[in-house]
Amino acid sequence: MTYLAKSCTRSCMINNVVKVEHCERVHIIAASKRICIANCRECIFYLGVNHQPLVLGDNHNLQVAPFNTCYPQLRDHLMQVGVDPSVNKWDQPFVLGVVDPHDSLSHPAGVSDVKAESATCLDPDLFTNFLIPSWFGDETQEPTNCNPFPLPETYGTFQSKKIYSHSALEDIQKTIRELQLDENRKRDLATALHAQFKDWLYASGNIRQQYCLQGD
Repeated sequence: MTYLAKSCTRSCMINNVVKVEHCERVHIIAASKRICIANCRECIFYLGVNHQPLVLGDNHNLQVAPFNTCYPQLRDHLMQVGVDPSVNKWDQPFVLGVVDPHDSLSHPAGVSDVKAESATCLDPDLFTNFLIPSWFGDETQEPTNCNPFPLPETYGTFQSKKIYSHSALEDIQKTIRELQLDENRKRDLATALHAQFKDWLYASGNIRQQYCLQGD
């Protein structure tokens, strides 16, 4: 399967090779035996792969991270396509090729045969799980509560902290709901929360995702 896209999130599971070409500002979630990345910019790859990710061509600001999603049938699907979740080489990109010497943006004048840029590991603090809603799920089916691809210890530690933070947020929301406020105070509180959230969107860069959703 080959992907060409801009500014979005994509997920897939393939039994052989995922090929991602000429993508910009996308998040790819892939479980596969192999993945090939070529000529991409500012992308994040959440990978569950049994072989080293192959990086080809002229790439810029690529990041890789462990596989980050789950759903009830995931383990069965992995078994069907022959992907072993106990082996994940997401953090071992293998780079082939050199950058285009005629590309003045990425290739300084007078320099030749510069090795293609590799991918860096995503900061564990920025790692998040991708939730797949069960729109038509069987209520009697036992859900998959954990990622079948083991998380590295560093990423697992930050995930635990986020779970604690989520619990604290729920406590705050409960406290706000229980406050006895008149309508004017409720509006003031809503305005303040909205302003803080908007500031966070811009500071974190997540405002881009909102623009993408509006574009859709």
